[in-house]
Amino acid sequence: MEVTRIHDGLWRWSIPGPDGCARASTYLEHGRDIILIDPVLPPPGDDLDRFHRAIDHDTQRLAGGVRILLTCSGHLRDSASLADRTGAVLWTPGDGDPPAGMVALPSGLVDEVALWSPVHRVLIVGHAVAMRDGHLVAAPGADVASMSLLAPHAIIPAHGLAIVTGAADALQRAARQGIEEG
Repeated sequence: MEVTRIHDGLWRWSIPGPDGCARASTYLEHGRDIILIDPVLPPPGDDLDRFHRAIDHDTQRLAGGVRILLTCSGHLRDSASLADRTGAVLWTPGDGDPPAGMVALPSGLVDEVALWSPVHRVLIVGHAVAMRDGHLVAAPGADVASMSLLAPHAIIPAHGLAIVTGAADALQRAARQGIEEG
């Protein structure tokens, strides 16, 4: 498991998927709430034990609730196991407004949203954008132009690496590229 601290209260972790592509998840602290987005657990062993201890510790430290949010219904991954362990409430696209101050934005893709954290100024996306050859690219049909208006400090895609430097510029370039190709 690879874990990256973006800044206080914002973490990204990933594990290799069966296809070799990293499946990424996001941890955010929003006030007293813990938000887990598209959560995937490492296989049984030291990493899983360490992950469970960290979630248990943070849940007790913040004394709030745990929320699990999905960018698309196909990213259920290990949500049920984490909900059982933490008592988390699960939110999926189509369930109305997301909890804990998060904002759901249309991604332009079927059954998928981008999730915006105004607290951390981070955009979490499912399949709408991805890193290819060191550049952020938009998926065909993705509405990246409206996302770029947020000027995020970081972008965390569900697959691939996070962008923590120059995120707003990278998103604007991806939006322009999509317009030029469209």
